[in-house]
Amino acid sequence: MMIELPHLASGAAALANSPNETRIRAIRSDRWVGFDRARRVLRHLDGLCDHPPSTRPPGLAIYGHSGMGKTMLVEKFKRNHPPIIDHSTGVESMPVLAITLTSRPTERRIYGQLLMAMGASINERLTLMELEIRTVLLLKSNNVRVLVFDEVHNLLAGTPREQRVILQLLRYLSNEIKASLVCLGVSEARDAIAGDTQLARRLDQFVLPRWKADEEFQELVTAILRSLPLKLPSALSSQSLRHLSRLGDGITARVFGILNELAIEAIQDGTERITDENIESWKPALEKEAAFA
Repeated sequence: MMIELPHLASGAAALANSPNETRIRAIRSDRWVGFDRARRVLRHLDGLCDHPPSTRPPGLAIYGHSGMGKTMLVEKFKRNHPPIIDHSTGVESMPVLAITLTSRPTERRIYGQLLMAMGASINERLTLMELEIRTVLLLKSNNVRVLVFDEVHNLLAGTPREQRVILQLLRYLSNEIKASLVCLGVSEARDAIAGDTQLARRLDQFVLPRWKADEEFQELVTAILRSLPLKLPSALSSQSLRHLSRLGDGITARVFGILNELAIEAIQDGTERITDENIESWKPALEKEAAFA
């Protein structure tokens, strides 16, 4: 008989009575946790995917410190819009195509990454023009509606001329296939994109600021706690939330990491909950090892 656990989201509740090893593995695995800030971004992204083909398609630039969850947002967006196969024709459509820019992107690298993302083979002997033609034809035949470029700040590793070439390439691809662009990166990515005025003007900006100990942060923590398959509810005071915000330095990934670690300890020691005392006494693993030594 399934025991109701109203303090947990459905996925976590289904795991709550599983063996400890299974629950710990689930906690350590990547998982999507919905909260208002993330839902707002996803609604905007969904709007881009539904936008009809246009000669000046709208776009979005998402800026945030490393660890704020930009890549997780893209992964969730891709899952919401998976490839679709038309069984009557056998043709596959890819509404969303995403790549991560390399440490020093070039035109050939970007074309190669796009081809790989579409499952196409790459012939290194092709000229740049041949690569361009093949990539654009495949993007059109796959009916790509949104092109996502992560780690856009890597553009800054190139010379000003190299940066302009890549920015012009991104704009050209968007214009040619009439699809929206989504660019993600740390705050320096804004400086990179500003190198192409036309591109910068068509990208709405969304900034993911560090968390502060406010209602929005409380919503995030509540959502994370509901995703942890602990048998007992965890209730944290306002003081603990402020302390957790400081411990995590306002970075989403660090807050997740702290709560994941405390949840695993709660499973291992049988307490099955995270308390104010746990938050207050938490220390990074390296600091714990130093204290033990």
